Amino acid sequence: MDNSAKFKEYRNSYKSFIYKAFHKEISNGKLRVVFDFETPGLAEFHPTWEFPYSRNDLEEKNVSEILDTLLFNLGMTETISYYKCVCPKEVIVECGHLSEKKSLWWRKLYYNGLGEFMYRNSIEVTEEELLTIKSADGKEKLIEDETEYTGFLVPVGGGKDSVVSLEILKDEEVSTYHINHNSSAIEVIDVFNDEKSDLCAVRTLDKNMLELNKEGYLNGHTPFSAIVAFSSVITAFLNKKKYIALSNETSANESTVKDSFVNHQYSKSYEFEKDFDEYLHSLIGSDIHYFSFLRPLTELQIAALFSGFKAYHSVFRSCNVGSKKGIWCCDCPKCLFVYIILSPFLDEKEVIKIFGEKLFDKESLDKDFRELTGIDENKPFECVGTRGEVIASLKAYLKKGGKSILTEKYRAAIEAGSGDLSEYMKGWETENFLPDNYEEKLKGAMEKCRAALNI
Repeated sequence: MDNSAKFKEYRNSYKSFIYKAFHKEISNGKLRVVFDFETPGLAEFHPTWEFPYSRNDLEEKNVSEILDTLLFNLGMTETISYYKCVCPKEVIVECGHLSEKKSLWWRKLYYNGLGEFMYRNSIEVTEEELLTIKSADGKEKLIEDETEYTGFLVPVGGGKDSVVSLEILKDEEVSTYHINHNSSAIEVIDVFNDEKSDLCAVRTLDKNMLELNKEGYLNGHTPFSAIVAFSSVITAFLNKKKYIALSNETSANESTVKDSFVNHQYSKSYEFEKDFDEYLHSLIGSDIHYFSFLRPLTELQIAALFSGFKAYHSVFRSCNVGSKKGIWCCDCPKCLFVYIILSPFLDEKEVIKIFGEKLFDKESLDKDFRELTGIDENKPFECVGTRGEVIASLKAYLKKGGKSILTEKYRAAIEAGSGDLSEYMKGWETENFLPDNYEEKLKGAMEKCRAALNI
């Protein structure tokens, strides 16, 4: 959609976006926070969060100061969703100080996190042109955190990736974390949660922003995984959890739009993880460690591991369209991708049972099939694996004797494509933040998986 003229018009009409304040209230095991944002001349916004907590020292000065720092930065992440309605040239932060380095850190997140939003709205602007961030006067300081933390916090979205993390870490002290009582996440947690703790945060969007979306103001993808990052750190802090183990894989690093910075999964990428780790430890000197447990692996390796966890096959949902209802929509690129990536490791009857139908025979998925395989230049705007992994999966499907409308139609392109299952199964991305002992744990699980599948 070409909204470039609308983008310019709004920026001339609305000069700034203001992060005015945040307010917290602590009572009965719940921490509630309200953020105050405003685009002068357009609307005020007051999104909220509610977090569970177990520690009893939240009123102590040092602990309260750390909590306020973390909440302030969660608010900075939330601003992106509200800023994008009209994209003012200036973001003014009245309730906290950001050094020049931190202001540039946030500008990078805005720009890269809104890469898909700008691409799909036909907005062409450099990072420097998009916005300037100004904040209140103050001094930057590192706050030391003397709390002792233990165990794991594993964010769960309801898909296959977090299942793999949970199962490999199940002999550790694990608490699950999810947002807004997502039905798919709850079903996965119910399978896993044998007397283990679950922590759910509740995020509420402001109705004014939703109304602006309906009225045709600028809208699109925002870096949700950055919100998961900051909110999971707050949850870990409130419940004394040491390791926050995400389930983002190395495949998330590939751009969605070929030969560009536009990546639907930017805030799941190693680049963001590295930036976030550095940023977090510039705020607090803490034992809390945020990392992606599955970063060394590809989507193919994760699918191979997941294929062995049969108890989850009837409850996991990776479909963004259907996950809130606990269904597979069977008509989107995400459903098709998961179908493809499981095909080398499960009998076709098992894959069909998961989805309820044979997706390879659906001609309505033709465009998605071409985009996933790289026949078309750009990937779908979904959290999907690399083009090479898709080709490798389809080659393995054909090698097993698989036959369908879509694979026969594009058989020549699949067989000519670059991608080999055995090579992907042996891969190991060394750019990761796994603690050494857990790196060995993941390597051990992958070795057992390859042996079981004879790959």
